[in-house]
Amino acid sequence: MLRNNSSFIGKNEFGRLIPAIGLLVCLCGLFSCGSKKIIHNTIYHDEPAIVALKQKYALILHVEKDQIKSIALYQSIDKWTIVRDSNMAKLGSLNVSFIQYLYYLNLRTKLPADFKELYEARKTYLFKDCHFLEEGDLVFFKENFRAVKEVGFYLDNDVFVAADAGGDLRFHHLRDSINRFHVISNAKILKDVE
Repeated sequence: MLRNNSSFIGKNEFGRLIPAIGLLVCLCGLFSCGSKKIIHNTIYHDEPAIVALKQKYALILHVEKDQIKSIALYQSIDKWTIVRDSNMAKLGSLNVSFIQYLYYLNLRTKLPADFKELYEARKTYLFKDCHFLEEGDLVFFKENFRAVKEVGFYLDNDVFVAADAGGDLRFHHLRDSINRFHVISNAKILKDVE
């Protein structure tokens, strides 16, 4: 009986086909419809406006600009004067309104509109030690030359921001508390559940 040698694959030829078949299977896996992947450049570049924002708040907080992580928070702080000017008639205490504005936009949490109500709210957990302050905590304080009690939003590096009676923002450093203001208490706020 004669064999057709044209369709017969010898051991040597079969050994050479195995790597080729393996390569073909790998290529098919890469190009299958479910495996399409786009590789992006992993080098991260900020937009010029973000870089400027980071530099501005890094100077205020006395930190490196790479430590400014909560971009949306700092953008909200920058936009406060526009919000204040467009809603002046609707806003009550500008000091508490600023805190409400930051909490609602950045933490999706509603706060009372009155200082006393905010201080005594069920979601307000008061504490004294400033070493436990974290970004987003509140600082209740009274400036030495005024009888009005105010509230500030803690940022970082012992710096908090508060709106004055006219709604203008002031950045206070906790080490200035001896000369310029007295810290009444600090607070962590229980966030609203979504």
